[in-house]
Amino acid sequence: MGAVFMDAPVSGGVGAARAGNLTFMVGGVEQEFNAAKELLTCMGSNVIYCGEVGTGQAAKICNNMLLAISMIGTAEAMNLGIRLGLDPKLLAKILNMSSGRCWSSDTYNPVPGVMEGVPSANNYQGGFGTTLMAKDLGLAQISATNTKTPVPLGSLAHQVYRIMCAKGYAQKDFSSVFQFLREEENL
Repeated sequence: MGAVFMDAPVSGGVGAARAGNLTFMVGGVEQEFNAAKELLTCMGSNVIYCGEVGTGQAAKICNNMLLAISMIGTAEAMNLGIRLGLDPKLLAKILNMSSGRCWSSDTYNPVPGVMEGVPSANNYQGGFGTTLMAKDLGLAQISATNTKTPVPLGSLAHQVYRIMCAKGYAQKDFSSVFQFLREEENL
């Protein structure tokens, strides 16, 4: 029997990997998916068939583009709220029970002192590196160009993360965009 190739990128981060709660986005031959799913469910709680080879990667770059955009938005909103005199924990609580709620605010908040166990609580060490986010946003940009798809916020996010890499944030978690924005204010 010949070998079968499937792409199966993951989402969920280090915590999800440790807990076995990763999401796998799988692309490949549909008839082979169940065999792959059996193996992948040992490591993840969500194993989703996306279509032919390459569609798993397509789903991942779309997810990461949205994640980058929402992290920048969360960092901007939190920064503005702090500068307006709001306590960051209070603001995060309000956002997370309101229409601004997103993964970047309720699970991976970028503001130091708001949450424990996230990179912002550890000087932005660990997690998903800024360099990796810039790389994934570059892949999204190439895909958008190839498909003539407008992604203005994705393009802006790509530029923000590329600038961060150039300014010393390359090895920090991508949520360090909050720290980057705070420093940029002082210029």
